[in-house]
Amino acid sequence: MKHLNKRATRVMGVLTRQLTQFGQSQVLDNAPGAFMAVHVEFVAAKEAGPIFSVAHYYEQEGDLMRDPDMEFLRGADGKYYPISFWQDGAPTVRHEAVEWVGDNIRRYRPQMQADLVAFANQWLANIKQQQGIDTNVVSAQVQDRPTTETCPPARLEGRCEEKQECSTPE
Repeated sequence: MKHLNKRATRVMGVLTRQLTQFGQSQVLDNAPGAFMAVHVEFVAAKEAGPIFSVAHYYEQEGDLMRDPDMEFLRGADGKYYPISFWQDGAPTVRHEAVEWVGDNIRRYRPQMQADLVAFANQWLANIKQQQGIDTNVVSAQVQDRPTTETCPPARLEGRCEEKQECSTPE
């Protein structure tokens, strides 16, 4: 499986550094009103490693729309492997390069996964620039989402109930 380049890996390191347990999430919005906030969530724990979602969202007719939402597997080697892409709109686009059955990979699409890597490398470079992420100073860049905010990314995926609230560790 192909992994992100070194620059994109450093950006993912900043975005996921504080997410150590399934269900934790954070929002990075260092340019409110200028660029879309970046939502990051620890969405699954597989034997192969944790899976993180990185997404932009916008609202359309009261619904949150992915623009896009990508999932990344962080392998035991510390590298990030893009495994899925979801973009809402007309038409909705969804690509799953890796399909799972429990902790095992059921299906792997190498060309699709390579395409996801190419897109993610550029997208993460854009996020780094737009959000002013300093990959040399990791800790101050990502802020916890307030515990009173509902959990739209997880709700979109059916991972929490409609009114369930998300919390971040103290």
